[in-house]
Amino acid sequence: MDRRGLVSFLPLFAALFIDTFSFGLMYPVIVALFHDPAIVGSYGALRDAYLSLAFSLFPLGMFFGASVLGDLSDALGRKRTLLICMAGLAFAYALMWLGVETLTMDWFLAGRIISGVMAGTGPIAQAAMMDASVQAGKEDQRSSDMAAVVLVNCLALVSGPAIGGVLGHWDFRLPLAFALGMCVAVYVWIALGVPAGTGPTRRVHLSLARPLEVFVRAVRHPVLRGLALSFLIYQFGLGLYFTYVVVKMQVVFQLQTFALGLFSAVMGAGFVVGTTVGQRVAHDWLKDDAKVTVWALFICGTLIALSALPFGGAAAQWVLVFVIGLTDIIAFVGGLSLISAAASKEEQGWALGIGASMMALAFFAAGLMAVLLSLIPVSALIAAGGAAILLSILPLQSAWSVHLAKRRAPA
Repeated sequence: MDRRGLVSFLPLFAALFIDTFSFGLMYPVIVALFHDPAIVGSYGALRDAYLSLAFSLFPLGMFFGASVLGDLSDALGRKRTLLICMAGLAFAYALMWLGVETLTMDWFLAGRIISGVMAGTGPIAQAAMMDASVQAGKEDQRSSDMAAVVLVNCLALVSGPAIGGVLGHWDFRLPLAFALGMCVAVYVWIALGVPAGTGPTRRVHLSLARPLEVFVRAVRHPVLRGLALSFLIYQFGLGLYFTYVVVKMQVVFQLQTFALGLFSAVMGAGFVVGTTVGQRVAHDWLKDDAKVTVWALFICGTLIALSALPFGGAAAQWVLVFVIGLTDIIAFVGGLSLISAAASKEEQGWALGIGASMMALAFFAAGLMAVLLSLIPVSALIAAGGAAILLSILPLQSAWSVHLAKRRAPA
């Protein structure tokens, strides 16, 4: 990508950054907030239920919002939809700020679900970048554009939890104010720096049933139903670990808010290394997407199960979270690659949408498990996450065997 292209894409990179940044920003804040004496005293026995909703409402909103924003993007254009997303995210953070300010968690939860609905900024910004490359006759730059997208997402994965934890250590309102300010700034940047593009191309038609169509079509597909089931189980297991290992570090090892943020950032660093180095090394070694994915799932699931055991203290958790992040991102990319390979050229958009839908549904279900925290140890939820990831290997191998058999069969 040349310098001129980079400058023109900067507002879109900023939108990509916020989309990923806002996801990681909130996890250390939520854990610390709902263990704060003021919240515990105000909500008592309902605290775990509110914590569960704080975790689960974001992916629930993302599940329905992704298709809604995709429809808006097709009908109204990329720029208009990005502005709607930025305004919606700013409003969501304002509601969460109001909730913390007044100790009224209903406002906080409203902000969480709205932020989830508006979490489609990243794919739309990415689509706008691809559109611009095509219109400029630079289709050959797509790979470099995608490399830049990966780099931006990696930076956001590391910085989001770190900034959320450090600012939240001083005041729970600070990370919310920081994110709100970023949304306003990027809204202005997009409004002034992104070309208007085309006007509305068709009437806006929104349907909340659209996300459910992904599941119906997946169940009917002889190969994708197994791969989708595997991806759903795997993401549920990861969601259990991603959500509750932070709770464990706060409850069991008494980490403060800033340390929780840094802990989550270490997992983000594992994502970065897995994306930039681990994926390539694994493919050079195994030379097969299915083998890479299976081995990554096996190692990731085993390490998550080990992290639930009482050995090594907090130091072991810091080491494990990095390696778990590294192997998880390899499994994630590998799983999506298998889904894409099993779909026809005409099914690529829908097939890759399966990954986003399954991830949102899995994290929603994992977040709901917080209601069990008063009944079972948090380590049990983490162990269940490791077991789920190991279990996801079975439908993956079965479905991929069917795919290979169909490919070898004579026409």
